[in-house]
Amino acid sequence: MKKLEDAPAERNSETTKAQRLDFATWLLQNAQRYNFIYTDEAGTIRTRARARRGDRAVRIVQVRRGQNLTMTFVVNMMNGLVNHELPRGGMTAGRFNQFLHDTSLQCNPGQEVCFIFNNARAYGRVVEANLPAQFEMQHLPPYSFVPNICENAFAL
Repeated sequence: MKKLEDAPAERNSETTKAQRLDFATWLLQNAQRYNFIYTDEAGTIRTRARARRGDRAVRIVQVRRGQNLTMTFVVNMMNGLVNHELPRGGMTAGRFNQFLHDTSLQCNPGQEVCFIFNNARAYGRVVEANLPAQFEMQHLPPYSFVPNICENAFAL
């Protein structure tokens, strides 16, 4: 017997498949045009750990919780880490917009850049980031099979 996992019904709906196909087509058509910068954020609490076979992985925690920290960073395949931030508290649309603006200032002038990020709520209003004209923003499609390379860094 294996653990039964619930999968959302819309994961493989026709609409979701069409959105994935549109994104993959767009990505292939623009691979030479843009410097793709992948963006993601995560809380700093680990949910997995190693333990000897037969022992439980246990984390000893205090009764009181401290303030949340959110790790935010952007990477690209050519240069690795482009920008990072470790703010206190959760990610908000305003904080994310400021982070994108600060990142855009670190990119080469005149270079066409595309920020790619998932569909988190804070990323939904990034139009307020005041990015220069050569910057584009693209959301990954729902339940994307195209990996965000930031996920590999979180796994380390």
